[in-house]
Amino acid sequence: MFVLFTFVWIFFAMMSVMMFDTPGSEKLLWAQALFAAIWIYPLALLASMIVSWILYHYRKMKTAVTIGMVPLLWVLPIVALLGYANLS
Repeated sequence: MFVLFTFVWIFFAMMSVMMFDTPGSEKLLWAQALFAAIWIYPLALLASMIVSWILYHYRKMKTAVTIGMVPLLWVLPIVALLGYANLS
């Protein structure tokens, strides 16, 4: 399921460089942090998949599921924002 969100991530990744379009915005700490958070998603996805499969192999099911849900930290805010935008 999270692999499908990778296609959505590509759009967000391409648009994230536009945060630095305004002169002086490259010095804003929040813009740099948001840019880094957007670009870390594939690393978090791969790491959570690998770690959860290792934990699954060792029969630690609850921990594997918990670690497997880490990419939701990126997906849920986007879904909430889109839902709010459509409802208002």
